[in-house]
Amino acid sequence: MKEYDFNFFDYFKPPLKNKVIGLAFNYKSLVGKENKSQEPLIFLKSSTSLIFNNEEIIYNNFFKKVWIEAELCIIIGKEGKNIKSKDAKEHILGYTCGNDVTAENILNRDWHLARSKASDTFAPIGPKIINDIDTSNLRIQSFINGKKTQDSTTNDRIFNDFECVELVSKFFKLIPGDIIFTGTPAGATDAIVKPGDEVTIEIEKIGKITNSIKS
Repeated sequence: MKEYDFNFFDYFKPPLKNKVIGLAFNYKSLVGKENKSQEPLIFLKSSTSLIFNNEEIIYNNFFKKVWIEAELCIIIGKEGKNIKSKDAKEHILGYTCGNDVTAENILNRDWHLARSKASDTFAPIGPKIINDIDTSNLRIQSFINGKKTQDSTTNDRIFNDFECVELVSKFFKLIPGDIIFTGTPAGATDAIVKPGDEVTIEIEKIGKITNSIKS
């Protein structure tokens, strides 16, 4: 197993053209048994949404409700388009913890999720990139001020790592430094945060990332 220090992410910061791609509804516990055969939805987060361990998540006063979402993130290491799941492993540099911070959307009007998902500081990742690890059944949890708000395993995902890469690469050419958030388990919309809170995402064998919420 290889472990990269998170200074490695200096390479991926803007103005390089790496993408932050999110998958929604990729956990059976979230969508329910009747919908587990549906493929996940895809959305984009902005490059300025990226922050790292111990940095601050900015809670702007125009948001009425903000929550955190624990996610396993895939870091792409090799360029590819229309990648088959059987070949996806060779395109993956490694894995890290991600927090898909989300604000309540403008329901019935704003369905593209840009404001709710891609605002500045809304994609904390870290603290390290872990390579050569089996991620098929890892415990994934979120905490607010030390209180557990999500607790599941990556085995509950509908699409595994390689299927996620195949799905995303149908629509976007993947390049080194691209980041794929692979979805969150049930409980996220109850993991509501406010300024002053400290939030942690922890994934077994990957690590944990902690950030504070600031207005």
